[in-house]
Amino acid sequence: MNVKQTLKSPVAKVTGGLTAITAIAQPEVLYAVGDALIASGPQLFSVVSVSALTLPQILPPDSTLDWIVVLAALVFAGYLLREINDNFEERGL
Repeated sequence: MNVKQTLKSPVAKVTGGLTAITAIAQPEVLYAVGDALIASGPQLFSVVSVSALTLPQILPPDSTLDWIVVLAALVFAGYLLREINDNFEERGL
């Protein structure tokens, strides 16, 4: 799927519409979400890196070592997602 197809998808249209409505009705919510995403940048990058670059190389796990790597990656991703959630809670979202 390329960028042009993604932008034409119904999900992208609904998301864009909801974002526009939120920006018009309550711009402080949009600013808080942007601020929380910026504060969570390192965690988001790490989650994407682990899930998109590391895990596909060893899935499905064949050996005990592969299972250990998968479990460590899941624990790490859980930790990072908790940090991201904390950033959103700090901003009242």
